[in-house]
Amino acid sequence: MKVEIFTEGSRTTADPESVDRVKDYFKGNFLPVNDLANEISQAGDVTIHILSNEHGYLLNSDDPSELESGREIRSKSEFKQSLIESSATADIVVILLTTATFKDIVSSQWSDLVSIAEQDSIWCIGASNGALSSVDIDELESSVRSVITYKRVGVAPIDTPTKQKLIDILTANI
Repeated sequence: MKVEIFTEGSRTTADPESVDRVKDYFKGNFLPVNDLANEISQAGDVTIHILSNEHGYLLNSDDPSELESGREIRSKSEFKQSLIESSATADIVVILLTTATFKDIVSSQWSDLVSIAEQDSIWCIGASNGALSSVDIDELESSVRSVITYKRVGVAPIDTPTKQKLIDILTANI
């Protein structure tokens, strides 16, 4: 199974020299995303797409030592394009974004995402109520196998019940 997680980095980070992969570089509110990725990794290949204010678009497997060069590895437009590509090919798409980023990245291309979404895919979307109301979730639900939503309050990108719901669906389909 191909699992694609789209999220944002956090301001709390580790020393780049102390970790082997970017997924371990971000701390704070990124930890629930990392925990989710670890828990669902037995379901298939998990890729975390991370949009960082400081570093641009990163992947979980990127080398953190490259962050010190100060250059962006990939751009926000590439993050946006990866979401489109993943919606057509992934078995599981997880989107965990803040309101502004959700509206910029997801809402702006919602019709395209839905129209090319893999029919047998599972989607999990965590965003504020305002962000979620900027898209037609019913339209996605009629196009894919399952949609789980988490109305984000505070900084937690996903809560335990939503994470467990996703894990339960995945384990039932393995």
